[in-house]
Amino acid sequence: MNKLKKIILNEKVLLITLSAVMIVLIIGSAYANSMLNKINYHEKPPIIKFENNGIVASRHSQPRIEDITGKKDKEIINILLIGKDISNGENKSRSDSMIIATINKKSNSIKLTSLMRDMYLEIPGYPDNRINAAYALGGMDLLTSTITQNFHVEIDGCVEVDFAGFEQIIDKIDGVDIELNRDEAYYLSTISRRSFKTGSNNLMGEEALNYARIRYIGHDDYERTERQRKVLVSAFNKLKGSDLKTLLDVADDILPLVSTNLTNTQILSLATNVVLMNTSNVETYRIPADGAFTPDTINDMAVLVPDLSKNRELLGEYIGY
Repeated sequence: MNKLKKIILNEKVLLITLSAVMIVLIIGSAYANSMLNKINYHEKPPIIKFENNGIVASRHSQPRIEDITGKKDKEIINILLIGKDISNGENKSRSDSMIIATINKKSNSIKLTSLMRDMYLEIPGYPDNRINAAYALGGMDLLTSTITQNFHVEIDGCVEVDFAGFEQIIDKIDGVDIELNRDEAYYLSTISRRSFKTGSNNLMGEEALNYARIRYIGHDDYERTERQRKVLVSAFNKLKGSDLKTLLDVADDILPLVSTNLTNTQILSLATNVVLMNTSNVETYRIPADGAFTPDTINDMAVLVPDLSKNRELLGEYIGY
């Protein structure tokens, strides 16, 4: 075979290979988008401008971090995970749990930061209140605006699920493995149809929700937020070891239970980043941090008044700003 024929053959092989790759990518992209279209996408409400402390925003766009601190690190992605309690056909509720999931591509890390729901903060356009009131007043958009304004951390997107959806998701992955202390095991045994032991237990959906909502055992809401993070970490660890077929089966069932303001493209990019990072450990944190808040009673509400300057500094250091 002469040199010219070899060149032509190589070019044909390359063309066929590239065509096959393109077909696979197109089919894969179409399939991924068909899966993601099962998610409930957040519809933005009409623009309502409001101003608070010189920061102008709308109820569907939080103040940019550049407007507050002059910096935004694109290698750090913050996704707000919202657990909401909506029952009996209600349309609005306060957010029961709020956790910032930080994907840091620079440090190759994933971190979870709980925001305690009783923190007393400025809510843009409204009187000061507990942070979970922001969700009831303006949904995920006002909640993210509240977080950005008070803690100078930009939220790149939100993912929310209600209690019923949470239970179904945990059931779909065959439960989560959680270490229970004596009091937790006793409490869950008294409200469940099975007995629990001190040590490792597999909790199914309703049991995991009951565990995550325990408030009056141990150190009140401080341990409650820790329990929520433990459930998320356990679910993450279980899923990361699953094969592709299992992950697709799980996604097919749980995506309709989720609401988000992220686009399909953003979700795919985010998932790719997490997979490529191959992170084996998820770190956890809580705001307000110990020693950086004051318990108080305001307007007949038991609240936590955070030292905003200190908590901004600690949160920024933790997530890598």
